[in-house]
Amino acid sequence: MDAIYARQSVDRADSISIESQIEFCRYETRGGDYRTYIDRGYSGKNTQRPAFQELMADMEAGLIRGAPSLSRSLANFAIVYKLDRISRSILDFSSMMETFGRYHVEFVATTEKFDTSSPMGRAMLNICAVFAQLERETIQKRVTDAYLSRSRKSFYMGGRVPYG
Repeated sequence: MDAIYARQSVDRADSISIESQIEFCRYETRGGDYRTYIDRGYSGKNTQRPAFQELMADMEAGLIRGAPSLSRSLANFAIVYKLDRISRSILDFSSMMETFGRYHVEFVATTEKFDTSSPMGRAMLNICAVFAQLERETIQKRVTDAYLSRSRKSFYMGGRVPYG
């Protein structure tokens, strides 16, 4: 059985919805059986997400496991819309890919077509992971700077509204 993983940290008009991510990923299953794992409202900065942990547990339990063979028809797939949907950390991604390899599960990102069975494909995937982490850290810095700027201007920063 294949696995489709979708994650959306914040529901915004300019981001792709969970439903759209799953629709893109379903094409990669080629009509086969699949199970969806959805994390809504979680960041990709770490792996402490309920559905991601469930995906990894299902893999260890043998629900999602490929055959140790050169044939792609015998492989199971972990499918995501885009690499940064499953991880925005180089270390987490590397560990995840090692686990996938141990259970003979091929990783597929529908928007980034890399053959993870070849050294060049794995290298390109790792380069993409570096940029996903860079993007996460850049977003983090922008948010911190915006909060600092707003607090220096005495803007309301959230929480309970002061009484009186």
